[in-house]
Amino acid sequence: MNNNYSTLKLEILVNSHGPHEQVRIREPFCGLQRLGVDCRIFKYPFRLSKVVRPNSLVIWQRPRPSSWEEQLYIIRRIRRVNSILLIEWDDHPDLFPEEIKIALNNISMAPLKLCHALHTSSYILANSLQHIQPISYIFENAVWRIPEINLEKHYTNKDNIRIFIGNQNRILEHQTLLAPLKEWCDKNPFLKIVIIGDRKMANSLPSKNIESYPLLKYLKYRKVMRSCHIALLPLDNNLPNNCKTEIKWMEAAAESVATVGGPGLYKKILGHHQNGMYSSKLNEIIPMAEELSNNLDKRLKIISSSHDYVKNNCNLRNLLPTRIKIYQDIWSNRFELDQKLVQRFPEI
Repeated sequence: MNNNYSTLKLEILVNSHGPHEQVRIREPFCGLQRLGVDCRIFKYPFRLSKVVRPNSLVIWQRPRPSSWEEQLYIIRRIRRVNSILLIEWDDHPDLFPEEIKIALNNISMAPLKLCHALHTSSYILANSLQHIQPISYIFENAVWRIPEINLEKHYTNKDNIRIFIGNQNRILEHQTLLAPLKEWCDKNPFLKIVIIGDRKMANSLPSKNIESYPLLKYLKYRKVMRSCHIALLPLDNNLPNNCKTEIKWMEAAAESVATVGGPGLYKKILGHHQNGMYSSKLNEIIPMAEELSNNLDKRLKIISSSHDYVKNNCNLRNLLPTRIKIYQDIWSNRFELDQKLVQRFPEI
């Protein structure tokens, strides 16, 4: 064990394990393990008394207690062994399915309130939830696997353009893309629309142009993305969507895939059309993608720029020391954090 980490014990409790938590949970904390941090990862179901050691920093990925009283029980058990609880939360509650939103409101957002702090990757999300949880720590998303840049796939089979659509819960945005996508398919019989997850969208487009997959494990998802030339990232412009991070753009850039995104979230990274194409209107995304498919020089410049940016700024390996420093600071301030929690909720 590295002496710099000797006082740091992390317990990672994964409530909803699967490919969707790979970037936020699995890769960062496995990376910390490889650096020698005393970090243990547990999948639900688990018994709190068995997985939380005394004097540890507990990071719980979006727990779903049935009541305010249950969350009180959780925080009391964790405090009893002199540990600190951070709730990992990476989506605005308005984006949750209706039944989960209702359940959270019925217990007064207990998971976010009855904890020492929020653990998230978005400054905007932290600010939007400040009235519920005033203390937040930001851990920016990053990419662990960044292959060498691959421009060769863009030179070969120039007519066989592969368009990647792998967005989750983007039903309304995808509906806006359908009509222009159909027109593009009619014009180019060699065009291939590669869709992951959205079966309804796949069934609404010409079958000869479609390559469809169910939700995939993370490495398979990246492999399918790697086979494509252009990724579509339509995200409407509103607060819940803007609380997300640009991780899908990072993954596309890492896999030498050019991105067309907008109108929400991606303006900062794509707005100058250097690291991808940005549209302020959803219905302009497909014309931009078609233009990019026909302009090889422009596509290659975008891919080179975005790949270089991700390699230098979004490499998880480079960000892990900063993550460790934040955890060490949290642990150093644990008594102050605990006092603030008791002041907010004396009943704990």
